[in-house]
Amino acid sequence: MELWRRQKNKIRLFGLFLTFMLLCTLISRSVYASALPQVDTERPQSSAIAHVVEADGVVEAGGQTAVTVLSGLRCEAVLVHEGDRVDADTALFRVDRESLEEKIETYEREMERLRLEIQAQEQNRQLEARQRDMQRQRAQEAYDSVKDNSDLAVKRAEDDLASASSALSEAEREFVAWQNAQKESQPEQPEQTDQLEQPGQTEPPAETEAQPSEGETAESTAAAAGGKSEEDWEAELASLRQAVETAKRTLEDARRSRDGALAEAAQNIEDAQGEPAADSSLEINRLNLAAIEEEQQGYRELLEADGLIFPEKEGIVTSLLVSPGEWIPDGAAVMMADLDSPLRFVASLTEQDRRYVSRGDAVSLKLGSSRRKAAVAYLEESEQNPGEVKATILLDEGEGQLGQSGTLLAEKRSDTYACVVPLEAVHTDANQRRYVYVMGQRSGILGAEYIARKVYVNILDQNASQAALEEGAVGADEEVITAASAELADGIVVRYRE
Repeated sequence: MELWRRQKNKIRLFGLFLTFMLLCTLISRSVYASALPQVDTERPQSSAIAHVVEADGVVEAGGQTAVTVLSGLRCEAVLVHEGDRVDADTALFRVDRESLEEKIETYEREMERLRLEIQAQEQNRQLEARQRDMQRQRAQEAYDSVKDNSDLAVKRAEDDLASASSALSEAEREFVAWQNAQKESQPEQPEQTDQLEQPGQTEPPAETEAQPSEGETAESTAAAAGGKSEEDWEAELASLRQAVETAKRTLEDARRSRDGALAEAAQNIEDAQGEPAADSSLEINRLNLAAIEEEQQGYRELLEADGLIFPEKEGIVTSLLVSPGEWIPDGAAVMMADLDSPLRFVASLTEQDRRYVSRGDAVSLKLGSSRRKAAVAYLEESEQNPGEVKATILLDEGEGQLGQSGTLLAEKRSDTYACVVPLEAVHTDANQRRYVYVMGQRSGILGAEYIARKVYVNILDQNASQAALEEGAVGADEEVITAASAELADGIVVRYRE
């Protein structure tokens, strides 16, 4: 009995020990677990990424008109403010009268200079015209004189040749008569078979030559009585033939000289009749004078209007580019909203937003308390802010007010991705590599425990709340850690958030 009681006490003590050990284990595990980071997890989803663009903008004029002013003037006073509604009877600003009068005087001096220059050019042209007429007249007179003189020289050379040829023919006839007379006066002598060869001839006189008449016989007899010998006749005939050749050359020279002189005189006529060198300076000065006179007239009209500048039609002043006492800039002095054109809403998009907004896209437009569907009319780069894009929506007639603020809301969904996780689950290391933590398990001293496992990923697309991961890095059944109560590291033990 006593032994049984002792056994029961030992069993009870052992049970108490086991209970104590279990309690200690539970307490130890509780303490251990309470020190572990708590995490939230989600499984990857298959879905599209929605990109929402929200951009603020303002209602602007559908068109603008520029009020320009003649150059070189100073502003005296600005009479309107930006945002003022003006019409054709509203004076925008006043031009300084002194600068206006100085400009008119400057134009007057320039016009006077051009008038004097034009007058001198006109006189020079008239003088040149008279000189050209005189040159043409003198060239024609010189041609006529050259023609008359050269024709006379040619005529004289022709007459000299005719005289020399006639004298030669006459001497040749006398020589033939002398020969016949010599034959008749010497009958006892045997008949000569060879006739005297005349100088300059290659053939003997023809046998059929006519016999001299009685008169020629008398002349021959007289010549014979004169005592000329055959050598004398040969010398005389040679001299006459040389005279004929000289007269021929003189005639050729006269004709050649006449042709050359006439050609030169004709060229002088052609040169004198040629057009003068092109010179448009007179016409240019006339055009400049007309342009300056027209410009000066504009300044005079402005002076008569007391220097006041008015718009051409009704509008709203959007920009004043003039200041009192300052020179008025070339180009636009005042910009005005054109009230005849519908208004437009213009919103500024960032470079990131520009990827999800295209021309013609359907968007939501909020103006004041109203919201409606609209379409993007066009996109254009901002001149003031490079990289920024302006999206324009054309408003309906009567919609909106100039300068009114509004909001453009656009949404574009991507294609469906197989692995989409919350954006807060994605982290970036020092090398700009993207990674996520996924839940894993391992055996510990207290049994199975959860750990955070680092997995590097590639981001295919993302928006403000989600990120699409490249397939293969994270399985569809794995849990991605989206939040933790403490900083995580690869392999760290974690527990689910209670």
